[in-house]
Amino acid sequence: MTDNHNYNTPSEGTLNWDVPLNENFEQIDTDVEIRDTDANRTSYTPKDGAKYLATDTGTVYVGDGSNWNEVGSLTNVAVGTSQPSSPSEGDLWIDTS
Repeated sequence: MTDNHNYNTPSEGTLNWDVPLNENFEQIDTDVEIRDTDANRTSYTPKDGAKYLATDTGTVYVGDGSNWNEVGSLTNVAVGTSQPSSPSEGDLWIDTS
């Protein structure tokens, strides 16, 4: 097993080694983030729990099996010990002090 995703790693010589590997492939569509433009989002199946990052807008979506549901946006994230000088609504500021 892998530590972060519990993927099967059959030992050398394992009979029917294809079965656990096929289980891994079934999980990839929800375990690995999809990255493409917002306009191309409809080209991907919104599997339940899958994550989609629109690379042009920073919008994050999560699939529910039928639709891509907007969760938020990563368009402006500031990390630092002081507040950003000109924040806008929707910006994210992480205070490290």
